[in-house]
Amino acid sequence: MTTKRFFIALTVMLLATAALADWQSIAPGVDFQEFREENYDIFVARVDLTNNTIRVISSRESEKGLKVSDFAKKVRAIAAINGDYFDDRFNPIGMTVGPCGEWESEKRTKREGYIAIGSGGQTRIARQSDVDTTTQAESWMQATISGWPALVNNCQPLSSAELPGSDSFTRSPHPRTAAGLSRDRNTLYFVVADGRRTGVPGLTLSQLASFMADRLSVCSAINFDGGGSSAMWLSDRIVNRPADGVERPVSDHLAVVLQSDVAQCDVDVEARLVAVIKEHEKSGSTATIITTTTKTTVTTTTTQRPQTSSTTSNPPHR
Repeated sequence: MTTKRFFIALTVMLLATAALADWQSIAPGVDFQEFREENYDIFVARVDLTNNTIRVISSRESEKGLKVSDFAKKVRAIAAINGDYFDDRFNPIGMTVGPCGEWESEKRTKREGYIAIGSGGQTRIARQSDVDTTTQAESWMQATISGWPALVNNCQPLSSAELPGSDSFTRSPHPRTAAGLSRDRNTLYFVVADGRRTGVPGLTLSQLASFMADRLSVCSAINFDGGGSSAMWLSDRIVNRPADGVERPVSDHLAVVLQSDVAQCDVDVEARLVAVIKEHEKSGSTATIITTTTKTTVTTTTTQRPQTSSTTSNPPHR
């Protein structure tokens, strides 16, 4: 090897090592990196879906309306993010599947795609055009959250012209939340971009798509609810700065937990909790339920109509 080639190879190796060093190991199979530049601040959790010591989960229907931090504490999450757009009763706009199965209160609109993670290593990000709203969730789907629109398809970021939505939603900067999958579907990325603060306006959808394809090398990605809903939990706290100054209650969530912390569904308990929520909704109020680790003590908080997703008036546009 010539001296020139040696130094080229050494430089490439050092650059690759430096890039790897930017990722911080948070737990087995979970790494974190903050991408901070002059006008953006993006938080990324990288999840190894082949690691058998962890599992990706989503919310039970009885957990709708929880803040990301409350949900994360309840399930002992290593990492967690907010999910789908929602109405004024925290009902998700698209299909949602949690540990107790598919939600009854989901809207299943034709505008929503989804990300599904399940048994046997199966994963999928479906674009809205691929979703049949008349069919139920497939049996392998253990954690499914809907979103809109797809951002990356066949490893290519969608351009501003290709992305649907209004100028105020798609082509204006906002805080954003998204999820993406690597080419082999073995790596999942949680992405939260801050915005609506001095010097950090947020990202347009095409900027988010380009970041995920170019910097994270995802081959499929989907956008979730953003704005004041965008929040990421890591280890023991919210790491980003929610745009409202405080966390917003949201409909559903995605989280990574240790396999040993996975709580199996008690169908009878879940049915009772969902019934409590529905009774409050009939009276025109909402109920947020937080169970203790014993699953026997339930704290019910009744409030007025919640501060909803900014897309509620014409979901899922904002």
